[in-house]
Amino acid sequence: MTAFEFSATPARRKLSASLTSAMLMAIATATLARFNADTFYYGDLLTFFLPALFGACLITTLVALIAGHRILAAVALGFALLNGFPLFQPIERAAASADGTELRVATSNVLGNRSDYGDLLAWSTNSGIDILGQQEVSGYALRRFGALRAHFPSTPPADLLGRHPEVTAWTGWRILKAEHVKNVPILPVFGWGGAPLRLELAPPGVTDTKQPALVVYVLHPTTPRSYDQWVNRNAYLEVVAKAIAAEPKGIPIVAMGDFNTPTWSPFFQAFLKTSGLVDASGTGWPATTRFSRRFAKLVHFGSPVDHILVSRDVEVQRFEVGPDIGSDHFPVVADLRLP
Repeated sequence: MTAFEFSATPARRKLSASLTSAMLMAIATATLARFNADTFYYGDLLTFFLPALFGACLITTLVALIAGHRILAAVALGFALLNGFPLFQPIERAAASADGTELRVATSNVLGNRSDYGDLLAWSTNSGIDILGQQEVSGYALRRFGALRAHFPSTPPADLLGRHPEVTAWTGWRILKAEHVKNVPILPVFGWGGAPLRLELAPPGVTDTKQPALVVYVLHPTTPRSYDQWVNRNAYLEVVAKAIAAEPKGIPIVAMGDFNTPTWSPFFQAFLKTSGLVDASGTGWPATTRFSRRFAKLVHFGSPVDHILVSRDVEVQRFEVGPDIGSDHFPVVADLRLP
């Protein structure tokens, strides 16, 4: 063994230990921030990328093992368990069975600043959807949605939606009442985010309308790209969750839309707890719904921020993330059976 070989081995071990320690410091900082996401803006932003943080923990564990740093590997594995637990923990599910009316609901952020809605219109009218919620609906987009008007018999009245509705719905069910949820804060900034809709619905052909068969909420709080927007989004979700909790007992509820909030955010979990609804996806690690179109041909990197939530007594027969229809959000679809 040469003098160089003799000295290089401990040098390499020292370097690998330093690099692994630096990776662990970054992971520890991110993990601490995430655990304070309910009060720390940047910690909540990290919840959008929880799977990536979990993956970084696993890579660091592997690197430490290969380099022979067992203690560092054990620490990295500990962080992997902490950050991986929300992804794999069991979540509360909807009813195992129900015996009422079946329907298909869907939500879709249409990406309001584009010019071609052909794929969106084709998917929306050929997927057997009974109730469709939409977000980022500009006046420009609305004027190009003639196919939706022809396909769906009901939509909220124009005087409620205005010229630029932002949040709207299309339905084959009869709308008994349509309104905006009251006292919801809307931040007057450039960007998307609109007043949540509340719809009371009756199935086609049903004439007894003493009470609705279903209440549907369609949401789109602002994206948390600044601290003020983050505060506004959280307040928006809190008000809507309390409105849902105050609904009369016995009427099934569906809340859907682009929440701009990932599954792992404490504010999404607080919404579930306050409203009493459950996530129709049925998993703690749903598929990505919001992604970057810039890299769409390579990978759909993003977060699950589009959700369908239901009352506990509603059966979810099927849940799926839909195809690419030209937006930077995949649509989300659920087949339900009401109690």
